[in-house]
Amino acid sequence: MDMCKEIRVYGMINDTYCKSEGYRKVPYHYYEAGSRDECAEYLLHESAPYGGHRFITEKAVFAKWAKTHPIKFFSPEWQLS
Repeated sequence: MDMCKEIRVYGMINDTYCKSEGYRKVPYHYYEAGSRDECAEYLLHESAPYGGHRFITEKAVFAKWAKTHPIKFFSPEWQLS
């Protein structure tokens, strides 16, 4: 963040996407047909008692950084409050 004038992030959903009505279900891994969708995987990791990747928390941190740093989100575009 200190070296770039602007950071552009593509293809990252925001921290509230999985709670939004009508969100698009996509597989977590495109090559694993019939596996959990992306949001189910994120929620599983978020509530894991230990280990795992806190995807939703990570997205909240990115949103917080974007309020004070030149970070822009595309595909989907994020609405920062």
